[in-house]
Amino acid sequence: MAGSTDHALGPQVVVESACPCMVTTDGQWLCTWRIHNHSQDPLQLLAAALPHSRFRGEEQELSPTPRLLAGESTRLALAVACSEAAGTVVENAFLILRVLWREQPWRIFARLRVVCNQDRVPENSTEVITTQPVGFSSARVSEPPRPA
Repeated sequence: MAGSTDHALGPQVVVESACPCMVTTDGQWLCTWRIHNHSQDPLQLLAAALPHSRFRGEEQELSPTPRLLAGESTRLALAVACSEAAGTVVENAFLILRVLWREQPWRIFARLRVVCNQDRVPENSTEVITTQPVGFSSARVSEPPRPA
């Protein structure tokens, strides 16, 4: 289990696998995570995505959007495509959450390590969590210099 490390700059969360992934009728996996809000402020989950090509789930808007008060948690189940051979290790897969925290949009990045067991069932563990405000890297447009 991993939690965010920067307590002053963003939401404090823990993301952990809640149960083994289950195969679905269409050959995907239903994977469930527990999201814990360790912040003092409410956290609202808006969307989730798993963008890695070998452990993939398209971005999904959450409806209704779970709102977690301080100390609360919720389960999040997502369909994931993963058809790797037994013993395969998928490094740097991510569960990316779009959230509202302190009425501002943030992204939570849970870096996952996925191991396909002997039955080819993907088992994931969270290695590290980082948070970033949406738009933090946007370039600011400055005014042109004024003539002297």
